[in-house]
Amino acid sequence: MSEDSSPQVSLKYKFKMADARSIEFEILLSKDKLTYQTISNTQNPAWTELEFRMCEGCKLADTGVKHCPVAVNLQDIVVAFKSDVSYDIIDLSIETAERTYSKEQISMQSGLSSILGIVMVTSGCPSLDYLRPMVATHLPFATIDESIYRAMSMYLLAQFTRAKNGLEPDWSLKELTHIYNDIDAINISMTSRLRAATEEDASLNAVVILDSFAKLVPMSIEGSFGGMEDLFWPYLKDTPQS
Repeated sequence: MSEDSSPQVSLKYKFKMADARSIEFEILLSKDKLTYQTISNTQNPAWTELEFRMCEGCKLADTGVKHCPVAVNLQDIVVAFKSDVSYDIIDLSIETAERTYSKEQISMQSGLSSILGIVMVTSGCPSLDYLRPMVATHLPFATIDESIYRAMSMYLLAQFTRAKNGLEPDWSLKELTHIYNDIDAINISMTSRLRAATEEDASLNAVVILDSFAKLVPMSIEGSFGGMEDLFWPYLKDTPQS
């Protein structure tokens, strides 16, 4: 890990496989900006190079960056699970400073989607940085409705923050659609990258799960955001006069 001695956020992932294997990863993030604390690795195989199946519209192109920061930070996890199949059944626990989450008998792809999502968002990709506030309230094993609720709530709080700082807010959530369209393109390219690093499909389909969510958010903005409108009925009444 980095030698930075500043306070860090820790997420300890413990995978227990049916064949009695156990694999643990500790994700360390800086406490101020939730930046992934990169593991020192000088290998950086060809599939981590920025131009290798680079995302369309990559914001790091022509900046002098030689390796995709997301790919670099994913490589140890991807290699550890390169021979695992999506639907292998595992038990997974995630330990944080506040609490421990655990779930038994889930698919490998579901477990990997959680850890890959955290690393991708915190690795320094400018297009993924917009999701960093969600990492602060990471909810493993979230349902689609919970994920949509968190994404839209996070974005609206971001607009409130912009307004407080004298910037133009986007209350229509139009830009959130653009953010998730960019993320969709990143997920597609990342899946292509990972094909060069894996033998089986667990990591690939973990990113596919993340991409399914990226596609659902813009649809929810235009539609029923998970069918949750009815929960807000108290706010649809006239505001009581004090």
